[in-house]
Order: sequence, then structure tokens, then C-alpha cells
Amino acid sequence: MTHSAALASTPATPSTDSPIELSRRSSMSNAPTLVAESPREGAGLAEEKGPGGGKTGEVEGVIYVNWDGPNDPANPLNWSKRRKWAISSVGILFCSLVSLSVSGYAIGEGSVQTELHASKELALLGITMFTLTFGGAPLILAPFSEVYGRSYIYFASAIVFTLFFLPQALATNIQTILVCRFISGIAGSTAVSLVGGTLADVWVGEERGFPMALFSFGAFGATGLGPVAFGYVELKLGFRWINWILMIASGIFTLALVFILDETRASVLLSRKAARLRKETGDDRYVSRDDFERGSFKVMMQTSLGRPIKMLCTEPVLVAFTVWISFTWGVLYILLVAVPLVFANVFHFNIGESGLTFSSQIVGSFVGLLVDHYCEKLYQRKAAKRGPEARLYNAMVGGICVPLGTLIFTFASYSQLHWIGPCIGIVVLYTGMFLVYLSCFSYLADSYTLYASSALSAMSFIRNLVGAVFPLFTTQLYNALGVQGAGGLTAGLAALLSATPFILYKYGAKLRARSPFAKELERLAVKEQERLEKEGARCEPKEGAAGDEDRV
Repeated sequence: MTHSAALASTPATPSTDSPIELSRRSSMSNAPTLVAESPREGAGLAEEKGPGGGKTGEVEGVIYVNWDGPNDPANPLNWSKRRKWAISSVGILFCSLVSLSVSGYAIGEGSVQTELHASKELALLGITMFTLTFGGAPLILAPFSEVYGRSYIYFASAIVFTLFFLPQALATNIQTILVCRFISGIAGSTAVSLVGGTLADVWVGEERGFPMALFSFGAFGATGLGPVAFGYVELKLGFRWINWILMIASGIFTLALVFILDETRASVLLSRKAARLRKETGDDRYVSRDDFERGSFKVMMQTSLGRPIKMLCTEPVLVAFTVWISFTWGVLYILLVAVPLVFANVFHFNIGESGLTFSSQIVGSFVGLLVDHYCEKLYQRKAAKRGPEARLYNAMVGGICVPLGTLIFTFASYSQLHWIGPCIGIVVLYTGMFLVYLSCFSYLADSYTLYASSALSAMSFIRNLVGAVFPLFTTQLYNALGVQGAGGLTAGLAALLSATPFILYKYGAKLRARSPFAKELERLAVKEQERLEKEGARCEPKEGAAGDEDRV
């Protein structure tokens, strides 16, 4: 099991689903987890069989609809491996296409300047407009997935994402590019934010490691693939053909969705089952637990937006990790601009050759996966003693690799040295970034459990905001300070912030103990245990009763 596998087995997943996502998990899985308090808590519960054969529970005249036992083929967790991989490929490939779009535009910004007569700053603003949406759009749009499901959002997002390459390819001014990049970013960010939840829908914890690793690689490694794939396209054909190719690839992906996309969100599937039972029986009491307990759309929106902000203002652990991962993410976007700049000015590479150097990022991601495998073994040995802080071994290795890789890249960038030196630095740097990326999600998920989605939403918003801004001043930074000055400053700040995982490893438990959210989690854990004990007492099998052993 990899680090990602362990992350996937936690109550939270590394997605930016709405902050109330995790409070619905108990009605979506076969295993009990912490749940949000029911608006009708305290009402009596009496289990009975519904017309569909599934377990139902009756609360004040409302009959809860559930799966038809633990092996119900309608439950996405019971689907065939082939079907699970088909569904998983949707999110992983979409994530890869979005990453290709980010770095593909970055490598092509030179022809955007030339053909549209735009300044470098305006051309780079296309990266900013696209990336800005990744922090805010999912917070606003995620509640729609709770009501309508994931499949509709995937399909709608894929259509919009594909169509808005067309005006970019035909653009006659920079304003068209910027507006289309913003809209395309909204479509891409909303869909990608659902991937972690989709994988959690179809894979149980012990099976989820490899799919999660592929998702992480798609999110990270494909960013390096963009310049590799499009460097020579930019050199020979320009940015328009980059957009045509991306539109063709995205169009093929969108058409494939018609044949392979299925709804996976259990709460939505149970809601549809309840609607079918109401229609077939004429009994309006049949309802899914999620529909019964869900607040109004306004309440969901307030929770989706309000709780992340509150946590970011009150949780020192979250603040510390957010500052660190945000700077690291900013360095990732700096390099999208700095790498072609350095290899062009120092080693006199053309844009196609500079693009190929980003293969170092792909190599770094693979190395990160290998290091992650070793750190996961450490986690397994130390988890019982250290708790969530055992997730920080990856972060500590990454904290060393990021400044070290930046230093190698910077001080190997002399014309009298071989160009392979900076590439080695990029491998080390991206190995560190990949490890920081993985550990950030797993540590926050373990630390905040029920509120992990809110914590991750807050972190993702700031992280993407910083990533959106950094490319805008990268060229000026390198022109003003030189390669060594700019790189040395970046490495120094990275070294300073790399103390974060080491400090949290020692003091993280004490900081979390003072957290108001940690106290609330402890209260909910006690409440959930009491609820399970009460339900267990009610479902105690009567002597001679047949089938009672199947009761949940």
C-alpha cells in the first residue's frame, strides 16, 4: 500500500468536494463513520424490509432506503473491476488534460505575444486566469454535485472545457484568450475537484492506493508532459495548433464519456432508488437518508464557503501547512516560466529543446512515488504512536528536496557547465514537490477527519491563488536578480519554510489539542459511538429469527 492508499482509507479523500461531503459518508458506505447530526435526532428507529429488498429505517413516518444488503450490485463499491477502472479513468484522464492545458499554454505564450501583439505580462495572465478558478470555483459549484450527482458535472464540464479551445485557436486578440482561459478553467477545476470523491465511491480503502497514485501522477506529472509534447509544436506551428490538438484530445475524451460514464455518488443513487419506490408503491415515505438530512441549498452553500474560511482563521496547523504548500505550488508555476527562460538564455536552447527538459519533472514524479512507498512503511510502523504526525515523513523528505533541488538547478545554470546539471536539479526539486503534495492531503485528512474537506478547500484556495500570481513576476525577478540571485532567493525561502513539517512533527498534536474543531470532532465521535451502541442493541438478533444476522 502506498501513502496514497492510506490516505484513501481515511474518512476524507483528497478532493475539493464540498465541506459537507464527509458528513454524508455514513449513508454512502458499508462502514459506519462520523456523521453530521440529523435534524431529527432522537427519533425512534425501527428497521424493516422495503419493497426493493433493501434495508430501510423508519423515522417519524419516513422510511430510509438503503442498499439491498452488503453485496448489492447497484452499490458502486460492488461493481466489477473493469467497470471501476473505466470510471476511474474518467477522472484521471480529465485531470491529465487539465494539467496539459496549463503547461501547454505556458510553453506557447511566446507565439501568443507575437501573433496577438500582447506584452509578456498579458500573455502570462492566461496562466493566471486559468489557475485562479481552481481555488474558488469548486467551493461555489461543489454543492451541485450533492444534489445532481457527479456524472452530470463531469459531462457538462467536459463539453465546456472542449468547446472553449475553439475561440482560443481562432483568437485575434489577447482579450479573447483571457476570457476563454477563465471559463475553461472553471470547467476543468470543477470536474477535477470531483476525482478524489469518485475514486472513493468505487474503491474500498485497501484497493484505492494505485488509483489514487495514478490520480496524483495525472495531476502532477502531466504538468511536465505539456511542454514535452508541445515544445516543438510551438516552435513550428504556434499556439493555435496547441489549442487545436488539445481540443481534439478533449473532444475524443468527451465523446468517450457517453459510453463509459456512470453516476457513482451513493447518496444520489439511493435518492433515485427512493424516487423509484415512491413511484412504484405510491408511498411517499420512501426517502434516502441524505435527502432527509440535507439542509437547504443555501445552507449547503454557506457551509461550503464559510467553514473553510473559519478554519483558515483559527487552525494554526492548517495555516502553517497552507503557507508552506502555497509557496511550493508557487515555485511549481515559477518553473513553468523560468525553465524555458534559463535554458534559452544560458544554454541557448530553442523552445522545443527547452520543452524536452520538462521530462525531468516526470522523472521526479516517478522518484517521488518510490520514496512514498518507503515512507508508507514508516507510517505503518509509527502510526499508532505518532498519530497523524506519522504522515509527515514524506513532507520532511520533500522539505529537504525542494530547496536542495532549487539550489542545484540554480547553481548548475552556467554556460560553461553541462545542461544536464539543471535537469538533475529539476528531478530533485519535483521529487520534493510531489512528496509535499501527497503528504499535505494525507496529513490534513488524518488531522481533521470529518472536517477534512473544509481544511483541504481552504488550503487549495490559497495554494492556487499563489500559483496563479507567481508567473506574473517571474521574468522580472530573473531579469532583475539574474538566474543565481532569483534562484538563490527562492531556495532560501524554501529552506526557511521547510522547517514546517519538522515543527509539526514535534508540536502538531499539542496544537491540534487546542483546536475548537478537534474538540468538536471528539464530541461527535462520542455521539457516534453512542448511536452505534443504541442501534446495535435494537438490532440484537432474536433467538430463532431467520435473517436477523443480516441486519445493519
